[in-house]
Amino acid sequence: MNKLNKKGIYSALLTPYDKNGQIDFKALKKTVSFEKSKGVEGFYCCGSSGEGLLLDKEERMSIVENVAEEVGDTPFIVHTGSLSTRLSTELSIHAQKCGASAISMIPPIYYNYSLDEIASHYLNVANKIDIGVIVYNIPQFTGISLTKNDNFLENEKIIGIKHTSVNLYELERMIQQYPSKTYFNGFDEIYLSSLAAGATATIGTTVNICPKLLIAIRSDFENGKMKEALEKQHLLNDLIETLVSTNVFPAAKYCMELQGLTMGSCREPFAPLNQKQKIQIESSLEKIKNYL
Repeated sequence: MNKLNKKGIYSALLTPYDKNGQIDFKALKKTVSFEKSKGVEGFYCCGSSGEGLLLDKEERMSIVENVAEEVGDTPFIVHTGSLSTRLSTELSIHAQKCGASAISMIPPIYYNYSLDEIASHYLNVANKIDIGVIVYNIPQFTGISLTKNDNFLENEKIIGIKHTSVNLYELERMIQQYPSKTYFNGFDEIYLSSLAAGATATIGTTVNICPKLLIAIRSDFENGKMKEALEKQHLLNDLIETLVSTNVFPAAKYCMELQGLTMGSCREPFAPLNQKQKIQIESSLEKIKNYL
């Protein structure tokens, strides 16, 4: 098992497909190797960026197995969130067997579960494994906003929070309430702000594309160079604005294609990019060429 990097910059790893829409495992391993060479300090598999909820159980397990073969001693976290506790448990046990540093889960969605049911979901999975659980708080996608008042977070098997929310007040409150946990920023566009709020690590889509830029932001922050850090965050946000306006996950894959990697399209119902969108992305990527 690779030790969790509590201050790391983790790539929310994209999932490459071949021309038939099947996972391209050769391209996946090449992506991991490429990103490591660019300074990525950890990987997060099968999350939102990796289209985890569009993959079946066997595909998710195969991704983890292939990533585990390629990462070496770089830590990797596996997102095992699903609609059912049973499936999340299976995926989590498998991730542990593959050497994952930790697993992470969105809360169970679709049905309007009570907070007690959500807590039981996390703890029932946590009790079946010997590695830590990172709660994936992403209310924009799940409709569920976890806060410091969710007492299950105090459980020692819950080792961290992936806070994918612009509500930095709630992040600061959770850090104050549970200071021993590791806090991961989840929105790249507020990376610098999240560091100021107390997050120590980040897991992001643009880490695939330009890890050197996020590393530079962190370095400036740690050295008290706030003006320089903010300038770099502005640069990152210009890219993010383009990605979001053109459909963020297909756009992120195109950014990787422009750097020589095979990605393919995202799975339906995601739509392919049109030529106008591609031109916008190309122009935006050119502006950060010094950080590629």
